[in-house]
Amino acid sequence: MKKLVFLLTLCVMSVAAVTAQPLNRSTPDANRKSAEEAEAANNPYEALELYDKVYDETKDRAVAIKIARLEYDLRDYQAAERAFSRLVLRDRKNELTELKYWCAMSMKYNGKYAEAIDMFNQYINDLAADPGLVQTSKREIAGCELGKKAKQPDNLLISNIGKKANSPQTEASPSYSSGELYYSSLKGKEVVVLDGKEGDWYAKVYTSAKSGAEYGEPTPLGEQINREGWHQGNVSVTTDGRTMYFTRVQFAEGGQSIGESKIYYSTKGSDGWGAANEVTGVNGDYIAKHPCEGELFGEKVLFFVANMPGGKGGFDIYYAPKKTNGVFGMPVNLGEVINTVGEESTPFYQDGKLYFSSNGQPTIGGLDVFESQWNGSVWSAPKVLPPGINSSVDDQFYTRTPDGMSGFLVSNRPGPNNLKSKTCCDDIYAWEIERVKVDLTARTFRFKRKGEKENPALTGCTVYVYDVTDKNPSRVEEKANPNANDFGFTLLPEKSYQLIATRDGYVPDTLDFNTVGVRRTTSIDKKLTLRVLRKEPEYDTLRINQPIRLSNIYYDFNKWDIRTDAEPDLQNLTDLLKKYPDMKIELSSHTDARGNDQYNEELSQKRAESAKTWIVAKGIVTDRITAKGYGEKQLLNECINGVECTEEQHQLNRRTEFKKSFQGRPASLSSGWKNASRATRDNHPAVKTPFAPIFF
Repeated sequence: MKKLVFLLTLCVMSVAAVTAQPLNRSTPDANRKSAEEAEAANNPYEALELYDKVYDETKDRAVAIKIARLEYDLRDYQAAERAFSRLVLRDRKNELTELKYWCAMSMKYNGKYAEAIDMFNQYINDLAADPGLVQTSKREIAGCELGKKAKQPDNLLISNIGKKANSPQTEASPSYSSGELYYSSLKGKEVVVLDGKEGDWYAKVYTSAKSGAEYGEPTPLGEQINREGWHQGNVSVTTDGRTMYFTRVQFAEGGQSIGESKIYYSTKGSDGWGAANEVTGVNGDYIAKHPCEGELFGEKVLFFVANMPGGKGGFDIYYAPKKTNGVFGMPVNLGEVINTVGEESTPFYQDGKLYFSSNGQPTIGGLDVFESQWNGSVWSAPKVLPPGINSSVDDQFYTRTPDGMSGFLVSNRPGPNNLKSKTCCDDIYAWEIERVKVDLTARTFRFKRKGEKENPALTGCTVYVYDVTDKNPSRVEEKANPNANDFGFTLLPEKSYQLIATRDGYVPDTLDFNTVGVRRTTSIDKKLTLRVLRKEPEYDTLRINQPIRLSNIYYDFNKWDIRTDAEPDLQNLTDLLKKYPDMKIELSSHTDARGNDQYNEELSQKRAESAKTWIVAKGIVTDRITAKGYGEKQLLNECINGVECTEEQHQLNRRTEFKKSFQGRPASLSSGWKNASRATRDNHPAVKTPFAPIFF
């Protein structure tokens, strides 16, 4: 037996040496026929392998063109670019004009925008170019120009959801609800031949939960969703998590085209998802897919994609008004603002905006994600989303979480787990706007005394943080620290803030700053320095119409209530009015120039009146006090609207003052006061006030 095997081996080797043709090797003609049969059976990968064998032996240009087109259709754009480039370069007689277009498209998909523009222009300038493809080429050139300039935002993070959730096959339609990610997948590691024969793999709806940084092994939903013998896909769960829309698809005989695609829905109860039913009013004798619930004209609608007659292009986006669960009115085309002569797909609606993919607009890849705003009657011109969301290949099924800071998309960009080529198959990606934080550390100090070299740390303070971005400021947080002088806060970017530090026996300190322009998480330090409140007040001479600033009149933002720490100054002013019973004063409040003029004036008026009310409640006749809010009308420096000033300069203008409007006679003065001249009385040093300048 061993001798027989040896002899057979020798015979095979001899034949090979003589004929150079192995006995088990097919002829080029046989391989060509098998390749054509594989194409007809919707098995392009097998066809490509067979055509490669034919070309290796024959160098037939027609076969090379077949190979290039198959590689392009299978989205192996690197191989397609190489194949088309060789063909175009060797086309001495200019017989392969159209291949320049497909070569340019391959270059664009590979992100080679400059090379693609050059090749598109070669095609446009070729006299044999097809007029329709010339117009398409011009649009593609515009997209390439966008791609050359576009840059991914620094705070946009993109990540593949992982090899467990993403198989080497295609995944699609991610929809996040209540901690679970629903999506459809063929979930395979081999090439699937959709030829209608027994044993076909069918796409199912799966669910997966996050496990660490990625998503875990998916679980298929039950038979109420995944019907045997049908492909399930295009899953979309409503925002309340109670309704799931999806499609059921069957291929035509032979697997060359879709025979039927209709939209179904299921509702979720205490036992999970119920039996699926076909929706009414949307399906027809056309392909219906990509359902998503939204809102128009104040009522719920179902957005979906279809190729029904009368559309703008191949597949258009439609909406149908919702009547009851699963029942919808007549579909309406979204119109030419949204739909193009190209393909539109995967609509997603949130808060008045429609997100969808299209290749009928200038794009940086194939299908790009766009957004359009609904104003109650019309859609705005679609705006392409930035790189990261979009890439040089196909990007679709874009979704957002309710806060708009994260979501999912599907793309065939190079991933970690592809079936054949780097760009053959779609994976699910998670995107996130990095939640930029500003970590603020506020530290409190006391003004240094004579002989001290620096301001010492001051413990026992309370620090308040206010958001003053809008005209209605609000308190963000307050912290007390009895044992140390540092206070930590987490703030947001693109905001204006004010800090106030207080401590019993000290004059409060304030500090304004903003986080405008912060693009990455960062840490900042701010110092607040408090001055000891003098127990024995210093006196300044009070003259008629000379404004005297009150030291400690502070207010909470957008409020005019008198705080406890303001009462000592108001009590001193009350005592002064009691000491001089004939004195009348004007009590005024001022702001800096920032903010709305009218708002500043109204707020300052309320604060001045609040201080007056406090004093009147202590027994001072109301007619002796005039409350006046000047807003920003009486600035003490040049910090008007539009002038850039430091915080210290703005602080100078934020003040509360009073001024003597009528000279009263103190009971303690001698009778000589009566006989003094008016000028003498108005400037007499006996009328003094215990207030030093302060700003708020």
